[in-house]
This record gives sequence, C-alpha cells and structure tokens, in this order.
Amino acid sequence: MMLGFSTGCLYKTLNGLEKETISIFGGMGCDAIEIMWHNADDDLTKVLEMDDEFWKQFKSISLHIPSLDAYSDVKIASLLETVVQVHNKIHFDMIVLHPYEAMNWDIFRQFDLPFAIENMDWRKDFGKYTDSLKDIFSKFDVSMVLDLNHCYSNDPSMKLAEELLDVFGDRIKKIHLSGFGTYHDPLYRTKQEEILKAIPDKNLPIIIESVCDTVEEIKEEFEYVKSYLEKRNQQKETEAENPIK
Repeated sequence: MMLGFSTGCLYKTLNGLEKETISIFGGMGCDAIEIMWHNADDDLTKVLEMDDEFWKQFKSISLHIPSLDAYSDVKIASLLETVVQVHNKIHFDMIVLHPYEAMNWDIFRQFDLPFAIENMDWRKDFGKYTDSLKDIFSKFDVSMVLDLNHCYSNDPSMKLAEELLDVFGDRIKKIHLSGFGTYHDPLYRTKQEEILKAIPDKNLPIIIESVCDTVEEIKEEFEYVKSYLEKRNQQKETEAENPIK
C-alpha cells in the first residue's frame, strides 16, 4: 500500500510547489505524493524545475488543482493548458477536481488528462452524497478519490464511506485521509479510529491531508498512520494463518 502526503499539509509554513517542501516527504520515505496547487495565481510550472530523477522517488504522483467554481470557462481552459504542460513532464497518475453543480464538463473533455472527482465535505451543497456523484459520473466518466475526512464531516457514523465504497468501489482509485475537528486535522491528535477503520483493504495510494504546523508534526502523523496500517495488515495475516474453525 502506497502512503504519502499532500504538499498542502505544510501550507502554513512552506510552499507546496517548491522542491524543498516536496523533498521533505520523499526524505521521510513517502512513496506517494500529491502536489497541491491551491491557488490558481501560483506558478504551477515551478515543479518543472525538478528533474526526472527527483520524481523517481515516488511511485504515485498526483495533482490537486484549485477549486474552479469562481472562474470563467476561458480561465479554466487556460489553467488546464498549464496542467497539460506539467503533466507531459511529470506524468501524473491522477488530477483531482472538486466538483460543483454548474461545472461545464465539455471543457474537461477537451483535455487528455487523468481526471478524478473527489467527494465533498459538509461545507458544500453538491458532490457529497451518492446521488449527486452518480449524476457527475453519468456526465463525466472518470475515476474517484474517496476522501474519508469529507465522509466523516457529513456522517460521523462513517456509513456514508461504506455506501460510497459499495456504489463506486471500482471507480475509486485513491484515498484522502485526515482527522476531522474543524478542518483537516492530524489523526495522531484526534485519535479518530473510525476514520482509519474506513480505509478500504485495497492496494490504493493513500494521501494524508492532515494540516500540520511543523515538519516534526508531519513525521509524527506519518508514523501514526503507517503504524496503524502495519498493525492492521499483521492482524489480517495472523487471521489468515489461523482461521476460525
């Protein structure tokens, strides 16, 4: 199972598009990384300064583009042209979109990019539940990112996560993970095992989105999640070796 971070986890202190920031995650042993392009005014092409050898440290590289609901179709097309330029060099396995109700899918169809839709959190009116997500995928047949923090914010019982996995299981290609207090909080602080338990037992890249103030907190969060997953895998192996008769 590939485990890593969104570069936006350190947005309070570091620029997620800088080599310095991305190198922190690679140096920790992350084999998955998601480049957070938070603001459309930021220069995404900065990541082109890193050579092919640099990116080889990651097995999974994705891009999370800005929320687009405030932009015109012309501006969106321009932003996607920039994404194409960067994708041709880095070869993202996924480009994550936040859906909104008035989205013009015809624009996105013009671009040969590995788009994916993420389920939304409690603050949004659209893209949170099964029906609206079905509507999206009927118009735009792409992959899905299952954000477990967003599921929890809408339904702390995590039954919503189970439902989304049941309905969209084959479509889900990546997991977003973080604790929930008010935003994307570190799980080593929230201790929300119900969120961790909802991680599907599949070989999907997991991107931690917990916002941290320091690199030390990032490392603590990484070890906390990694330890949980390792213990779960060990338990699964033990149960397989000693089946209940």
